[in-house]
Amino acid sequence: MPKSYEVCGDEAWVHGNLPLNRYWCFFGGLFGETPAIDALETDLRASASSNQFLSEFKWSSISPASLAAYIGLVDVLFEHIRTRGIKFRQVFLDRALVHYPSPGDPVLTDLDIQFRICYQFIKHSFGLQYLPQAVGGNHKITIRMDTHSSQKHKKRLKGEIESIPQKIGRNDLDIEIAHICSTKLLRIQACDIVLGAAGSYGNKAHKQRHNGKKRMTDSQKVRFKLAKHIYNQLRDIDSESRGSKAFNWFESTGHDGNKANRYFHKVRIWKFMPRKFQIDKGWRNSSLTKQGLYVKQELDPQIKLASG
Repeated sequence: MPKSYEVCGDEAWVHGNLPLNRYWCFFGGLFGETPAIDALETDLRASASSNQFLSEFKWSSISPASLAAYIGLVDVLFEHIRTRGIKFRQVFLDRALVHYPSPGDPVLTDLDIQFRICYQFIKHSFGLQYLPQAVGGNHKITIRMDTHSSQKHKKRLKGEIESIPQKIGRNDLDIEIAHICSTKLLRIQACDIVLGAAGSYGNKAHKQRHNGKKRMTDSQKVRFKLAKHIYNQLRDIDSESRGSKAFNWFESTGHDGNKANRYFHKVRIWKFMPRKFQIDKGWRNSSLTKQGLYVKQELDPQIKLASG
């Protein structure tokens, strides 16, 4: 019997402003059957209401006063991942892996890269080719992403997304993409919080000191606390569902011997790697400042090939 599914997601840490962040261009998304996604949205709204939180949930807006509401929101999300058939996926780039261009490779802007990664994320991260076959019609998959100002890139992405069924050999899938303002959906805001936590944690935002301060600000303290809470939840889900002994937020999750686990796993992380790259040793901890900031490029001359 044909079913209706939804992927909803958001992006974070996509800009190349100074100081540079090692981990950037994050995309995160939730996947499930439409009734399960709707149930998640209902419970997220109930959590926000119980905490009397009426504003938009945004990583940049966390404060000591709102921390309990943010923890309540993500805990609802993680409970639905544990028990209600919702799956979480994350992809990101690592500036320590410097793309080594081949002849004819186009020069890409950060925005070009962002939309290319978004396409790869949707095509591969959710294991759509491993969905059960539809009988008596086509499965419908709706992709809901936060809106964007570039009409050119959105139009190109729409065409690429809608062609995924043919590219993965699944003509029983109908896929459409809709860009929607994140203020309308708490599930997209929940993705923003998880991605914000990942980027903040990995880029050592808690170590940075501003305006001559010697200690963390109140905002840094609550973000670090929430980031650790989210990390611990993801680690526990990964351990419970896969039996894994370790969880690395910044390395790709293994397939456990079966690529169909791109669909079956509850939580998956993907560090997107260029086909050919050099390692920038300037991102080693020993080369960073005490605040974890990048100083200069230290390229290893060896050219490496991505595996897989």
